[in-house]
Amino acid sequence: MIRHNRSVPTALGRPVCREVLPSVPAELAWLLDLLTQTARYAEPALAELDASLLPAVKGLRAPAMERAARLWNDSVPGCPELLLVADQADCIRHDNATRLLAWLTTGGTGPAVTTYELLTEPAADRPAIRARLRRLKEDVETRRAYRDLVAEVWGLAAPAWEARGRRVALEACGRCRSKLDAGTPIEDLMPPRHPLTLADRLGFEDVFIERDEFALSPLYFCLSGGQIVDLTTYVHIAAPASELLPVRKVRDAAFVADRLRVLAAPTRVHILIQLLSAPAGVMDLARVLRMSQPTVSGHLKVLRDSGLVQSRRTAGRTVFVGSRKRIERLLEDARATLARWD
Repeated sequence: MIRHNRSVPTALGRPVCREVLPSVPAELAWLLDLLTQTARYAEPALAELDASLLPAVKGLRAPAMERAARLWNDSVPGCPELLLVADQADCIRHDNATRLLAWLTTGGTGPAVTTYELLTEPAADRPAIRARLRRLKEDVETRRAYRDLVAEVWGLAAPAWEARGRRVALEACGRCRSKLDAGTPIEDLMPPRHPLTLADRLGFEDVFIERDEFALSPLYFCLSGGQIVDLTTYVHIAAPASELLPVRKVRDAAFVADRLRVLAAPTRVHILIQLLSAPAGVMDLARVLRMSQPTVSGHLKVLRDSGLVQSRRTAGRTVFVGSRKRIERLLEDARATLARWD
């Protein structure tokens, strides 16, 4: 374990790092989330993992989703409860799964902890997440079924973790610790598409006003994105451990090309500039830009699908307006993705 301690926060909203450490519970939380998550990113992320660090992991997805759905029967995607369970078992800092699996066997001692504020989770999901924690503590059959699912996933991942994963995560801890010691803000260490870089869109931009400490765990099995979990006393952040895997170079190249594709057509950029100047309807754009209506409509669809243009009803008609914030986000995502290879 690598610890990184400071005595007091430097300023309100600037959190203090309590430690930087590998975390097998966080690795498992990431893997289980990909296996049971319904969001679009899950399957491509599993395919990358299957092709690189963890062959055969894709084969667990269908049975894992079926078992999780049968276990919980709620509307919460993924497994946001696993790191909360690890917190109750006091094993987030562990680089093996022994204590986590033991807790899931016995339920530990003391009452279920369901007082987590869960600032980083959607408000609508929080009651169901607390209900999951209560069931895992109080219902033996639920807890053992969950343990068996966790154990099966770790059974696949453990050999790769022992062979290389722990070492890669420890090396990443050292790099992150050095940068934090040098004063680098935590958000500057996060890759594009990490939840911390999207906090305003995800609704927890004030989390570091409410929480003044965080712990960071570089994840071997995470190739993109990451996690942020509010544990009430501090925030646990997980991010990719390796920045140099060849698969990430290929993926990043595809990501940048896809993000910038929307700006590759001069006509489309012309329309976007016009809409940044003033809202307009399709007919207005066609007339001012001397384009056909089908041409304008086609480009507007691409711009809307990418989020760079939004529609609204005004005086009984639909007009379109350019989103400066989304444009800045698109360009920053592309810039940050390229810059991390410098």
